[in-house]
Amino acid sequence: MAAGRGRGPDTELWPLLRDALFETKFIGGQVLRREHLSIGQYLTLNWIRETGDLRLSQLAEGLGVSRPAATELVSLLESHGWVRRVRTTADRRGVVVHLTPRAIPLFEQVDREIERGVRRASGLLSRTERRTTVRGLGSLLAGMRAQRERVCHVTGAREP
Repeated sequence: MAAGRGRGPDTELWPLLRDALFETKFIGGQVLRREHLSIGQYLTLNWIRETGDLRLSQLAEGLGVSRPAATELVSLLESHGWVRRVRTTADRRGVVVHLTPRAIPLFEQVDREIERGVRRASGLLSRTERRTTVRGLGSLLAGMRAQRERVCHVTGAREP
């Protein structure tokens, strides 16, 4: 059965999660607009934060874009002081993309705004509903992470 069709928890989960993700992007986007960053640029910064310093080819692969597109994106982020290119010590020709100290407070601001929105919305739930939601989302996330680990193990892709 196609997602979103029919009734019951199995078909209702993805549309609800998708909509929740959209709302968190909206809330976080308010901070990004103040910083003149797009969601795509923020996701790029977050990918670097989660995976550590990356070569441009690794960044392009992780984002699912071409190397020239990744280079252009990094150049834009670098010109605004969010990242910098650093020569690797092991390979003098190698260059990795590194977050600048300016980026760290950005993640904190976005997280704080989203958390504030989630806290306000979760006030609509009973204590039991909040506990059940936390347990359920924790289990769902664990399953999704296990799936990612299996895929990365099979494909050799780098995990964040």
